[in-house]
Amino acid sequence: MADKESKTEEATPKRLKDAKKKGQIAKSAELAPAVSLIVFAITASFIAMNLYKNSLNYLKNSLTTGFNTNLTRSNLSSFLPNLIDLFILIMPYLAIGLIVGVIVNLIQTGLLFTSTPLKPDFNRINPIKGFKNIFSKRAVFSLLKNIVKLLLVSFLTYNYLTESFPKILNAGSIGTEKLFPFIMGFVVDLALNISIIMLGLAIVDYIFQKRDHKKELKMTMQEIKDEYKEMEGNPQIKQARSQKQRQLALSRMMSAIEKSSVVITNPTHIAVAIKYDENEDKAPVVVAKGVDFLAQKIKEKAKENKIPIIENKELARAIYKDTEVGDHIPVELYKLVAEVLAYVYDLEKKKKSRI
Repeated sequence: MADKESKTEEATPKRLKDAKKKGQIAKSAELAPAVSLIVFAITASFIAMNLYKNSLNYLKNSLTTGFNTNLTRSNLSSFLPNLIDLFILIMPYLAIGLIVGVIVNLIQTGLLFTSTPLKPDFNRINPIKGFKNIFSKRAVFSLLKNIVKLLLVSFLTYNYLTESFPKILNAGSIGTEKLFPFIMGFVVDLALNISIIMLGLAIVDYIFQKRDHKKELKMTMQEIKDEYKEMEGNPQIKQARSQKQRQLALSRMMSAIEKSSVVITNPTHIAVAIKYDENEDKAPVVVAKGVDFLAQKIKEKAKENKIPIIENKELARAIYKDTEVGDHIPVELYKLVAEVLAYVYDLEKKKKSRI
């Protein structure tokens, strides 16, 4: 009891993902049948007359054949065309209801393939747990829902039949051609009214299932801490995290090249980007460095931003070896770096004077 009371924290993304893998999702079993019944009733009103005509033709042909011929294996095939016509007419009608039911379930659950609910679980046949489930909140709600559904559908059907009773009594006098449309209209109207009630109850059921599922997956603070520790120790998660950190660091480094003063190269294997602003920096700062492929990328980025690229093998190697990104240039390299920067500034002055 104390355990349940202490489950005050919302489920983590991992908890939700694990629950979904096990097939534990919020879903109303009432929603798909209710929507399918509405679609079924609406489509029935559109094909009623076609169904009536085909059924009448089939009945006439069947009776004519039945009275005029003896049924044998050879003449049974004469019934097939009418049966096929009826099947072709009804099949799309039934398929629409089925497809709608599948779509409604997909909207609720998404694409979910799991065999976990099919695996043997002895807790399901545990008599103590089973007895507790009988009096659980979910079981009580399900019982009340079914009682309300039965009462509402019974009341609606009784009320509808009572109101339509005079019309039903007069149905015999309206002629056979009008009888079928009358019956179909009666059935469709009743089905629509029942399906609307079922849809309303299904929506209430879905909201309850959603809330109950959310509450069921709540966690204690200790469970969240344990999950975090487990994730921290997971090699795949560690690898993914470190890879993401490397990507972020690389992205920041490449962006910093735009503000660099010069790129010193090996010339092909090493590239080091140096930034120096006498108003901001106490000493030149290494903003990027790399070898081989990364060195080429640094040079490409420098060219894009018109950063001077200077070839100095010894200096490039020394800076790459003795510094990290973000470090100031070592004191012993001040003079060499100062010479490179002076050369770069001199080039810039000459370019400006030409303009």
